[in-house]
Amino acid sequence: MTSNPFQPPQAVLADSLPPSVVVPEAIAKKIKNCWMAGVVSIAITLIFALLAISGSFNPLRIDAWTFVDIGLMAVFTFGVYKKSRTCAILLLGLFVMNKALMWTQSGQTSGLPLALVFFWLYGQGVVGTFQYHKLLSSRSADV
Repeated sequence: MTSNPFQPPQAVLADSLPPSVVVPEAIAKKIKNCWMAGVVSIAITLIFALLAISGSFNPLRIDAWTFVDIGLMAVFTFGVYKKSRTCAILLLGLFVMNKALMWTQSGQTSGLPLALVFFWLYGQGVVGTFQYHKLLSSRSADV
C-alpha cells in the first residue's frame, strides 16, 4: 500500500499542465480581421436598417427581416471570434448569399469593390480557422 487513504487530494499545479499552444501571428491576424469585418458589417447593416425602419432613408428596400440577418451575422461573428470553422464558413456563405440576392434584385452590382474586400476578409477567416484547428490537432498529437 503506497498511498495514504486519509491524505487530502493534491491540486494540479500550473507547472504540471501541458504547455499552451502558441498561435502564429499570421493565423491570429486572419481570424481577427474576419471577426472585425463581421462587426463592421453588422454595424453598417444595423445603421441602414434603423434608418429604413424610421422611414427617413431606404434606397436598398430594407425591411424588418434585415434584423434576422443582423442576428445571424452576430452569432457567426462571435463564433469566428471563438475560432469556429463552421461559423467562419457560414459567415462567408451568408455574405455571398446576401450579396447575390441584393445584386439580382437590384439588377446592378453596386458596391463591388467593398464587397470584394469583405469577401477576401471572410475567406481569410475560413482559412485562418482551419489553420488554427490544424495547429491544435498537430500539437495535441505531439503531447
